[in-house]
Amino acid sequence: METMRAPIWYVYPMWKKVSFSLISRKHLKYLRKLMRVEEIDELTLPCMEVASSPLVLLHPYFYPMDAFAKHLAHRLPRLHGLIGLDVADSDRLSQHAVELANEATAMIVPSNFAKRAYESSGVRVPIHVLHHGVEPEFVNRPRRQNPFPVALRDLRRRRLKILLAYIVHSEYRKGEDLLMEIYRRLKAERKDVALAIKDNWGVRLADDRQKRIFSGWLGERQQMDLYDNADLFLLTSRGGGFELPGLEALARGVPVIAARGGAWEDYMPEWGLVPSRRCPHVFEGNSIHVGGGVEMILEKAVEKAHEILDNLDEYRARAQEYARTRIARDFTWPRIAEELKDIIARYASG
Repeated sequence: METMRAPIWYVYPMWKKVSFSLISRKHLKYLRKLMRVEEIDELTLPCMEVASSPLVLLHPYFYPMDAFAKHLAHRLPRLHGLIGLDVADSDRLSQHAVELANEATAMIVPSNFAKRAYESSGVRVPIHVLHHGVEPEFVNRPRRQNPFPVALRDLRRRRLKILLAYIVHSEYRKGEDLLMEIYRRLKAERKDVALAIKDNWGVRLADDRQKRIFSGWLGERQQMDLYDNADLFLLTSRGGGFELPGLEALARGVPVIAARGGAWEDYMPEWGLVPSRRCPHVFEGNSIHVGGGVEMILEKAVEKAHEILDNLDEYRARAQEYARTRIARDFTWPRIAEELKDIIARYASG
């Protein structure tokens, strides 16, 4: 286990279950195999006393820095350094976000799209790209014969092809309107498709909004089962710093389609990218992410979906090969932890 000159503090929202906390726990799970790191809840920031000159990793960065600015101002000089981990949900940051980012020693973002957004917005501190990942089991576990939920197994017995999408929050940014229009057009042209949507409350079928086929959070094995039921994953997002479900679907050997030009290009195979146009905004009234994004051209998305659904064996084989090679090599959490350790060492040793 490597020892750093400065103590390492990893600060994140331990008090609630959100995407930032889930990613943070993956970082810590594997980082602790490589180095000593202290886990600290973000709610301690206003009252935290600093005596050991630590290198602090703050994830997410913008909202706690903004909320606790007055409390942190006199503590920052006592730190060995401050590394912010955050995203770019659009192609431009607000001026206020840029000012906050430039208070850090360095920033870590999950995609090259995010790095370009930070740089073009005026962030001057070093910016490192650290992708998200999947557990090795996502790539290695054989596809299950009878995965859950039971309702999807029933649809498969009826020889329906299952389309899957994640719309957990931020419906416009996630492209829920695009998703439903793509599904409407597909259903008008073929009778062998059904759409399952993972949302904030569980899993539902698009054709029956009142019927929830699974409620609550999914564990990782349940997530794998859900992907194993799918024939095609529709990543319709207009913006986002990475969009992890697309990577997870590919890791399970599920073909994915997504708009060309987004953050997901870092992990998407070329054959799954759909022509897109720029959209002027992904959020209304957001104080951090004030730029635009990309929007898949609907006609091209429908064409690509038909192509994949009509040649499922070929595209499943492509996705499985991509998972065994590219994702297994570059996008597993142990690999990501090694990269994070190298970034930390650069700033903790100086």
